[in-house]
Amino acid sequence: PMATFVPVAQLDEQGVVDPALDLARHIQLVNGGDPDSVSQIPDQKALDLALENLDKIFAQAGEKEKEKESVEGVLNVVCWLFQRVLENNTNQADAVTLAEKLLKKITSDTATHPVLRLKMLSTIYNILEGNGTARYNTFLAIVQYAAAAGKDSLSMVSPQFEQLDTMLAEWGSDASKTRAMFQAIFDAMFKHGDSDGAHKYRLKFLTSYQGDKELESAKPQACTAVTEAIANPKVYQFDTYLQLDAVQALQNDSKNGKLYELLQLFASKDLGDFNTFYGANGSYVDGLGLKKDECVLKMRLLSLCTLASSQPQIKYTEIASCLQVAEEDVEKWAIKAITAKLLDAKMDQLNKVVIINHCTDRMFSQEQWVGLRSKLVGWKDRMKQLMVVIENTRHFQQQQLMQMQSQMQNM
Repeated sequence: PMATFVPVAQLDEQGVVDPALDLARHIQLVNGGDPDSVSQIPDQKALDLALENLDKIFAQAGEKEKEKESVEGVLNVVCWLFQRVLENNTNQADAVTLAEKLLKKITSDTATHPVLRLKMLSTIYNILEGNGTARYNTFLAIVQYAAAAGKDSLSMVSPQFEQLDTMLAEWGSDASKTRAMFQAIFDAMFKHGDSDGAHKYRLKFLTSYQGDKELESAKPQACTAVTEAIANPKVYQFDTYLQLDAVQALQNDSKNGKLYELLQLFASKDLGDFNTFYGANGSYVDGLGLKKDECVLKMRLLSLCTLASSQPQIKYTEIASCLQVAEEDVEKWAIKAITAKLLDAKMDQLNKVVIINHCTDRMFSQEQWVGLRSKLVGWKDRMKQLMVVIENTRHFQQQQLMQMQSQMQNM
Protein backbone atom coordinates (compact mmCIF):
# COMPACT_ATOMS: atom_id res chain seq x y z
CA PRO A 1 0.00 0.00 0.00
CA MET A 2 0.99 3.60 -0.45
CA ALA A 3 2.56 5.35 2.56
CA THR A 4 -0.01 6.55 5.10
CA PHE A 5 0.12 10.14 6.33
CA VAL A 6 -0.20 10.84 10.06
CA PRO A 7 -0.89 14.48 11.15
CA VAL A 8 1.91 15.79 13.36
CA ALA A 9 0.39 18.61 15.44
CA GLN A 10 2.02 18.70 18.93
CA LEU A 11 0.88 20.06 22.27
CA ASP A 12 2.57 22.50 24.62
CA GLU A 13 1.45 23.99 27.94
CA GLN A 14 -0.81 26.53 26.25
CA GLY A 15 -2.51 24.01 23.93
CA VAL A 16 -2.08 22.88 20.37
CA VAL A 17 0.86 24.40 18.54
CA ASP A 18 -0.09 25.78 15.10
CA PRO A 19 1.81 23.64 12.54
CA ALA A 20 1.73 26.47 9.98
CA LEU A 21 3.44 28.79 12.42
CA ASP A 22 5.95 26.12 13.46
CA LEU A 23 6.77 25.45 9.82
CA ALA A 24 7.22 29.12 9.00
CA ARG A 25 9.55 29.57 11.99
CA HIS A 26 11.55 26.49 10.98
CA ILE A 27 12.00 27.86 7.45
CA GLN A 28 13.08 31.20 8.92
CA LEU A 29 15.71 29.31 10.91
CA VAL A 30 16.86 27.34 7.83
CA ASN A 31 17.39 30.65 6.04
CA GLY A 32 19.44 32.06 8.93
CA GLY A 33 16.71 34.35 10.23
CA ASP A 34 15.05 34.84 13.60
CA PRO A 35 12.22 32.33 14.05
CA ASP A 36 10.57 34.56 16.66
CA SER A 37 10.11 37.25 14.01
CA VAL A 38 7.13 35.23 12.71
CA SER A 39 4.14 35.60 15.04
CA GLN A 40 1.31 34.36 12.83
CA ILE A 41 0.79 33.17 9.28
CA PRO A 42 -2.21 31.90 7.25
CA ASP A 43 -2.15 28.27 6.07
CA GLN A 44 -1.94 29.11 2.35
CA LYS A 45 0.94 31.55 2.89
CA ALA A 46 2.79 29.00 5.02
CA LEU A 47 2.35 26.37 2.30
CA ASP A 48 3.62 28.78 -0.37
CA LEU A 49 6.62 29.53 1.85
CA ALA A 50 7.30 25.81 2.23
CA LEU A 51 7.17 25.27 -1.54
CA GLU A 52 9.59 28.13 -2.13
CA ASN A 53 12.05 26.58 0.32
CA LEU A 54 11.39 22.87 -0.29
CA ASP A 55 14.83 22.17 -1.79
CA LYS A 56 16.46 23.79 1.24
CA ILE A 57 14.37 21.57 3.52
CA PHE A 58 15.48 18.44 1.66
CA ALA A 59 19.09 19.63 1.79
CA GLN A 60 18.92 19.62 5.60
CA ALA A 61 18.63 15.81 5.57
CA GLY A 62 22.33 15.14 5.02
CA GLU A 63 23.46 11.50 5.25
CA LYS A 64 22.78 10.74 8.92
CA GLU A 65 19.65 8.80 9.78
CA LYS A 66 18.60 11.21 12.55
CA GLU A 67 18.88 14.14 10.13
CA LYS A 68 16.70 12.30 7.61
CA GLU A 69 14.12 11.50 10.27
CA SER A 70 14.04 15.15 11.34
CA VAL A 71 13.54 16.35 7.76
CA GLU A 72 10.89 13.69 7.18
CA GLY A 73 9.01 15.14 10.15
CA VAL A 74 9.15 18.61 8.59
CA LEU A 75 7.92 17.18 5.25
CA ASN A 76 5.02 15.56 7.08
CA VAL A 77 4.07 18.99 8.38
CA VAL A 78 4.16 20.33 4.81
CA CYS A 79 1.85 17.49 3.73
CA TRP A 80 -0.43 18.09 6.71
CA LEU A 81 -0.62 21.76 5.77
CA PHE A 82 -1.38 20.81 2.16
CA GLN A 83 -4.23 18.66 3.43
CA ARG A 84 -5.61 21.46 5.59
CA VAL A 85 -5.54 23.91 2.68
CA LEU A 86 -7.44 21.34 0.56
CA GLU A 87 -10.04 20.86 3.30
CA ASN A 88 -10.72 24.58 3.24
CA ASN A 89 -11.14 24.52 -0.55
CA THR A 90 -13.57 21.90 -1.82
CA ASN A 91 -13.17 22.82 -5.51
CA GLN A 92 -11.57 19.75 -7.13
CA ALA A 93 -10.12 21.74 -10.02
CA ASP A 94 -8.28 23.98 -7.56
CA ALA A 95 -7.05 20.88 -5.75
CA VAL A 96 -5.62 19.55 -9.02
CA THR A 97 -3.82 22.84 -9.64
CA LEU A 98 -2.44 23.01 -6.10
CA ALA A 99 -1.30 19.38 -6.26
CA GLU A 100 0.42 19.98 -9.60
CA LYS A 101 2.33 22.90 -8.07
CA LEU A 102 3.48 20.73 -5.19
CA LEU A 103 4.39 17.78 -7.45
CA LYS A 104 6.51 20.04 -9.64
CA LYS A 105 8.55 21.19 -6.66
CA ILE A 106 9.02 17.69 -5.21
CA THR A 107 10.12 16.14 -8.50
CA SER A 108 12.46 18.96 -9.57
CA ASP A 109 15.55 17.18 -8.22
CA THR A 110 16.22 13.48 -8.83
CA ALA A 111 19.63 13.45 -7.12
CA THR A 112 18.91 14.83 -3.65
CA HIS A 113 17.18 12.30 -1.36
CA PRO A 114 14.91 10.55 -3.90
CA VAL A 115 13.61 8.16 -1.22
CA LEU A 116 12.31 11.04 0.91
CA ARG A 117 10.78 12.64 -2.18
CA LEU A 118 9.01 9.40 -3.15
CA LYS A 119 7.65 9.05 0.39
CA MET A 120 6.31 12.60 0.20
CA LEU A 121 4.73 11.91 -3.20
CA SER A 122 3.06 8.80 -1.76
CA THR A 123 1.68 10.84 1.13
CA ILE A 124 0.31 13.44 -1.29
CA TYR A 125 -1.35 10.62 -3.23
CA ASN A 126 -3.11 9.40 -0.07
CA ILE A 127 -4.28 12.88 0.85
CA LEU A 128 -5.95 13.26 -2.55
CA GLU A 129 -8.43 10.43 -1.95
CA GLY A 130 -11.63 11.01 -3.90
CA ASN A 131 -10.02 13.25 -6.52
CA GLY A 132 -9.38 10.92 -9.48
CA THR A 133 -7.67 13.49 -11.69
CA ALA A 134 -5.26 14.64 -9.00
CA ARG A 135 -4.50 11.04 -7.96
CA TYR A 136 -3.81 10.07 -11.59
CA ASN A 137 -1.45 13.03 -12.00
CA THR A 138 0.31 12.18 -8.75
CA PHE A 139 0.83 8.53 -9.59
CA LEU A 140 2.10 9.44 -13.06
CA ALA A 141 4.53 11.87 -11.41
CA ILE A 142 5.66 9.08 -9.06
CA VAL A 143 6.36 6.74 -12.00
CA GLN A 144 8.22 9.36 -14.00
CA TYR A 145 10.22 10.57 -11.01
CA ALA A 146 11.20 7.03 -9.97
CA ALA A 147 12.31 6.27 -13.52
CA ALA A 148 14.44 9.41 -13.61
CA ALA A 149 15.89 8.82 -10.13
CA GLY A 150 17.19 5.34 -10.93
CA LYS A 151 16.58 1.59 -10.85
CA ASP A 152 16.39 1.37 -7.05
CA SER A 153 13.77 4.11 -6.93
CA LEU A 154 11.72 2.38 -9.62
CA SER A 155 11.85 -0.91 -7.70
CA MET A 156 10.24 0.88 -4.73
CA VAL A 157 7.29 1.87 -6.89
CA SER A 158 6.87 -1.08 -9.26
CA PRO A 159 4.91 -3.37 -6.85
CA GLN A 160 2.04 -0.85 -7.14
CA PHE A 161 1.79 -1.51 -10.89
CA GLU A 162 -0.03 -4.81 -10.26
CA GLN A 163 -3.01 -2.82 -8.93
CA LEU A 164 -2.99 -0.39 -11.83
CA ASP A 165 -6.09 -1.65 -13.66
CA THR A 166 -8.17 -1.17 -10.51
CA MET A 167 -6.60 2.21 -9.81
CA LEU A 168 -7.24 3.50 -13.34
CA ALA A 169 -10.90 2.51 -12.99
CA GLU A 170 -11.15 4.27 -9.63
CA TRP A 171 -9.60 7.42 -11.10
CA GLY A 172 -12.04 7.37 -14.01
CA SER A 173 -9.17 7.59 -16.49
CA ASP A 174 -10.12 7.74 -20.17
CA ALA A 175 -8.30 5.82 -22.93
CA SER A 176 -5.82 8.61 -23.55
CA LYS A 177 -4.76 8.82 -19.90
CA THR A 178 -4.69 5.05 -19.56
CA ARG A 179 -2.31 4.78 -22.50
CA ALA A 180 -0.11 7.59 -21.18
CA MET A 181 0.22 5.74 -17.87
CA PHE A 182 1.06 2.41 -19.51
CA GLN A 183 3.61 4.13 -21.74
CA ALA A 184 5.28 5.84 -18.79
CA ILE A 185 5.57 2.44 -17.09
CA PHE A 186 6.93 0.47 -20.04
CA ASP A 187 9.36 3.26 -20.87
CA ALA A 188 10.59 3.25 -17.24
CA MET A 189 10.95 -0.53 -17.11
CA PHE A 190 12.72 -0.73 -20.45
CA LYS A 191 15.09 2.07 -19.40
CA HIS A 192 16.18 0.08 -16.35
CA GLY A 193 16.55 -3.30 -18.03
CA ASP A 194 13.24 -5.00 -17.21
CA SER A 195 12.38 -6.06 -20.77
CA ASP A 196 9.74 -8.59 -19.70
CA GLY A 197 7.97 -6.02 -17.53
CA ALA A 198 8.15 -3.44 -20.31
CA HIS A 199 6.66 -5.93 -22.77
CA LYS A 200 3.81 -6.75 -20.38
CA TYR A 201 2.74 -3.10 -20.09
CA ARG A 202 3.32 -2.49 -23.79
CA LEU A 203 0.73 -5.21 -24.44
CA LYS A 204 -1.64 -3.53 -21.96
CA PHE A 205 -1.12 -0.29 -23.90
CA LEU A 206 -2.01 -2.06 -27.17
CA THR A 207 -5.00 -3.84 -25.61
CA SER A 208 -6.49 -0.43 -24.77
CA TYR A 209 -6.97 0.05 -28.54
CA GLN A 210 -9.32 -2.93 -28.93
CA GLY A 211 -12.41 -1.74 -30.80
CA ASP A 212 -10.83 1.63 -31.53
CA LYS A 213 -11.01 2.86 -35.14
CA GLU A 214 -8.01 5.17 -34.79
CA LEU A 215 -5.03 2.82 -34.69
CA GLU A 216 -2.31 4.89 -36.33
CA SER A 217 -0.91 6.07 -32.99
CA ALA A 218 -0.64 2.44 -31.82
CA LYS A 219 1.42 1.18 -34.75
CA PRO A 220 4.90 2.09 -33.43
CA GLN A 221 4.30 0.18 -30.19
CA ALA A 222 2.64 -2.67 -32.09
CA CYS A 223 5.80 -3.03 -34.18
CA THR A 224 7.97 -2.99 -31.08
CA ALA A 225 5.81 -5.59 -29.30
CA VAL A 226 5.85 -7.96 -32.28
CA THR A 227 9.61 -7.63 -32.71
CA GLU A 228 10.16 -8.20 -28.97
CA ALA A 229 7.98 -11.33 -29.05
CA ILE A 230 9.82 -12.82 -32.02
CA ALA A 231 13.19 -12.09 -30.41
CA ASN A 232 12.20 -13.40 -26.97
CA PRO A 233 13.41 -17.02 -26.58
CA LYS A 234 10.60 -17.68 -24.06
CA VAL A 235 7.73 -16.73 -26.41
CA TYR A 236 6.42 -19.50 -28.66
CA GLN A 237 2.74 -18.64 -29.02
CA PHE A 238 1.80 -15.66 -31.15
CA ASP A 239 -1.97 -15.94 -31.56
CA THR A 240 -2.60 -13.38 -28.80
CA TYR A 241 -0.61 -10.83 -30.80
CA LEU A 242 -2.58 -11.56 -33.97
CA GLN A 243 -5.81 -10.92 -32.05
CA LEU A 244 -4.81 -7.34 -31.18
CA ASP A 245 -6.47 -4.70 -33.38
CA ALA A 246 -3.32 -2.58 -33.22
CA VAL A 247 -1.26 -5.48 -34.60
CA GLN A 248 -3.83 -6.34 -37.27
CA ALA A 249 -3.58 -2.74 -38.46
CA LEU A 250 -0.03 -3.52 -39.59
CA GLN A 251 -1.25 -6.06 -42.13
CA ASN A 252 -2.14 -3.64 -44.91
CA ASP A 253 0.33 -0.97 -43.83
CA SER A 254 2.83 -0.14 -46.59
CA LYS A 255 5.63 0.35 -44.08
CA ASN A 256 4.94 -2.51 -41.66
CA GLY A 257 3.11 -5.13 -43.73
CA LYS A 258 6.21 -7.33 -43.88
CA LEU A 259 6.42 -7.42 -40.09
CA TYR A 260 2.85 -8.70 -39.92
CA GLU A 261 3.72 -11.36 -42.49
CA LEU A 262 6.74 -12.36 -40.38
CA LEU A 263 4.52 -12.63 -37.31
CA GLN A 264 2.17 -14.95 -39.20
CA LEU A 265 5.16 -17.15 -40.09
CA PHE A 266 6.08 -17.54 -36.43
CA ALA A 267 2.44 -18.11 -35.50
CA SER A 268 1.67 -20.97 -37.87
CA LYS A 269 4.28 -21.66 -40.59
CA ASP A 270 7.47 -23.74 -40.67
CA LEU A 271 11.19 -23.30 -41.19
CA GLY A 272 10.93 -23.62 -44.95
CA ASP A 273 8.48 -20.72 -45.09
CA PHE A 274 10.77 -18.60 -42.92
CA ASN A 275 13.81 -19.33 -45.09
CA THR A 276 11.84 -18.33 -48.18
CA PHE A 277 10.77 -15.09 -46.51
CA TYR A 278 14.27 -14.34 -45.28
CA GLY A 279 15.72 -15.00 -48.71
CA ALA A 280 13.54 -12.23 -50.12
CA ASN A 281 13.57 -9.89 -47.10
CA GLY A 282 16.81 -10.58 -45.25
CA SER A 283 17.86 -6.95 -44.97
CA TYR A 284 14.43 -6.03 -43.61
CA VAL A 285 14.58 -8.74 -40.90
CA ASP A 286 18.12 -7.72 -39.97
CA GLY A 287 17.00 -4.08 -39.81
CA LEU A 288 14.47 -5.03 -37.12
CA GLY A 289 17.38 -6.08 -34.92
CA LEU A 290 16.46 -9.76 -35.25
CA LYS A 291 19.27 -12.31 -35.61
CA LYS A 292 18.80 -14.93 -38.30
CA ASP A 293 20.34 -17.80 -36.30
CA GLU A 294 18.02 -17.09 -33.33
CA CYS A 295 15.00 -16.92 -35.63
CA VAL A 296 16.00 -20.22 -37.25
CA LEU A 297 16.39 -21.87 -33.84
CA LYS A 298 12.90 -20.77 -32.79
CA MET A 299 11.37 -21.77 -36.13
CA ARG A 300 12.91 -25.24 -35.86
CA LEU A 301 11.30 -25.76 -32.47
CA LEU A 302 7.97 -24.39 -33.71
CA SER A 303 8.15 -26.59 -36.81
CA LEU A 304 8.71 -29.60 -34.57
CA CYS A 305 5.58 -28.60 -32.60
CA THR A 306 3.58 -28.55 -35.83
CA LEU A 307 4.78 -32.06 -36.70
CA ALA A 308 4.02 -33.32 -33.19
CA SER A 309 0.50 -31.89 -33.17
CA SER A 310 -0.66 -34.09 -36.03
CA GLN A 311 0.71 -37.55 -35.17
CA PRO A 312 1.50 -39.66 -32.09
CA GLN A 313 5.02 -40.49 -33.26
CA ILE A 314 7.41 -38.97 -35.77
CA LYS A 315 10.25 -40.61 -37.64
CA TYR A 316 13.72 -39.17 -37.24
CA THR A 317 13.96 -38.80 -41.01
CA GLU A 318 10.78 -36.71 -41.12
CA ILE A 319 12.02 -34.44 -38.35
CA ALA A 320 15.42 -34.03 -40.00
CA SER A 321 13.76 -33.03 -43.28
CA CYS A 322 11.39 -30.53 -41.67
CA LEU A 323 14.05 -28.95 -39.43
CA GLN A 324 16.70 -29.09 -42.19
CA VAL A 325 19.23 -30.80 -39.93
CA ALA A 326 21.23 -34.01 -40.07
CA GLU A 327 19.45 -37.11 -38.75
CA GLU A 328 22.04 -37.55 -36.00
CA ASP A 329 21.02 -34.08 -34.66
CA VAL A 330 17.32 -34.93 -34.33
CA GLU A 331 17.57 -36.05 -30.71
CA LYS A 332 19.35 -32.81 -29.79
CA TRP A 333 16.45 -30.79 -31.20
CA ALA A 334 13.87 -33.02 -29.53
CA ILE A 335 15.62 -32.42 -26.20
CA LYS A 336 15.62 -28.65 -26.86
CA ALA A 337 11.85 -28.76 -27.43
CA ILE A 338 11.31 -30.83 -24.28
CA THR A 339 13.51 -28.47 -22.23
CA ALA A 340 11.51 -25.50 -23.53
CA LYS A 341 8.35 -27.37 -22.38
CA LEU A 342 6.98 -27.38 -25.91
CA LEU A 343 6.88 -31.17 -26.01
CA ASP A 344 6.30 -34.01 -23.61
CA ALA A 345 7.90 -36.86 -25.52
CA LYS A 346 10.40 -39.71 -25.40
CA MET A 347 12.80 -41.04 -28.01
CA ASP A 348 12.77 -44.59 -29.31
CA GLN A 349 16.37 -44.84 -30.52
CA LEU A 350 15.94 -48.40 -31.73
CA ASN A 351 13.09 -47.57 -34.12
CA LYS A 352 14.28 -43.99 -34.62
CA VAL A 353 11.00 -42.31 -33.74
CA VAL A 354 9.96 -39.63 -31.27
CA ILE A 355 6.86 -40.69 -29.33
CA ILE A 356 4.62 -37.72 -28.48
CA ASN A 357 2.68 -37.61 -25.21
CA HIS A 358 1.71 -33.95 -25.42
CA CYS A 359 2.51 -30.97 -27.58
CA THR A 360 1.98 -27.23 -27.01
CA ASP A 361 -0.51 -25.77 -29.50
CA ARG A 362 0.97 -22.99 -31.61
CA MET A 363 -2.45 -21.44 -32.16
CA PHE A 364 -5.27 -21.74 -29.64
CA SER A 365 -8.27 -21.46 -31.95
CA GLN A 366 -11.90 -20.76 -31.10
CA GLU A 367 -12.65 -24.44 -31.65
CA GLN A 368 -10.01 -25.35 -29.07
CA TRP A 369 -11.52 -22.90 -26.55
CA VAL A 370 -14.90 -24.54 -27.14
CA GLY A 371 -13.33 -27.97 -26.69
CA LEU A 372 -11.61 -26.88 -23.48
CA ARG A 373 -14.87 -25.47 -22.13
CA SER A 374 -16.63 -28.72 -22.98
CA LYS A 375 -13.98 -30.72 -21.10
CA LEU A 376 -14.22 -28.44 -18.07
CA VAL A 377 -18.00 -28.73 -18.02
CA GLY A 378 -17.65 -32.52 -18.29
CA TRP A 379 -15.18 -32.63 -15.40
CA LYS A 380 -17.48 -30.43 -13.33
CA ASP A 381 -20.45 -32.73 -13.98
CA ARG A 382 -18.40 -35.82 -13.11
CA MET A 383 -17.22 -34.17 -9.88
CA LYS A 384 -20.84 -33.42 -8.94
CA GLN A 385 -21.72 -37.06 -9.56
CA LEU A 386 -18.74 -38.21 -7.50
CA MET A 387 -19.76 -35.90 -4.62
CA VAL A 388 -23.27 -37.38 -4.69
CA VAL A 389 -21.82 -40.90 -4.52
CA ILE A 390 -19.54 -39.91 -1.63
CA GLU A 391 -22.42 -38.25 0.24
CA ASN A 392 -24.70 -41.27 -0.29
CA THR A 393 -21.94 -43.62 0.89
CA ARG A 394 -21.33 -41.49 3.97
CA HIS A 395 -25.05 -41.43 4.75
CA PHE A 396 -25.31 -45.22 4.31
CA GLN A 397 -22.31 -45.80 6.59
CA GLN A 398 -23.84 -43.54 9.27
CA GLN A 399 -27.10 -45.53 9.11
CA GLN A 400 -25.21 -48.81 9.45
CA LEU A 401 -23.27 -47.46 12.42
CA MET A 402 -26.48 -46.31 14.12
CA GLN A 403 -28.06 -49.73 13.56
CA MET A 404 -25.02 -51.49 15.03
CA GLN A 405 -25.06 -49.19 18.08
CA SER A 406 -28.81 -49.86 18.54
CA GLN A 407 -28.32 -53.62 18.32
CA MET A 408 -25.49 -53.52 20.85
CA GLN A 409 -27.65 -51.56 23.31
CA ASN A 410 -30.44 -54.17 23.02
CA MET A 411 -28.12 -57.09 23.71
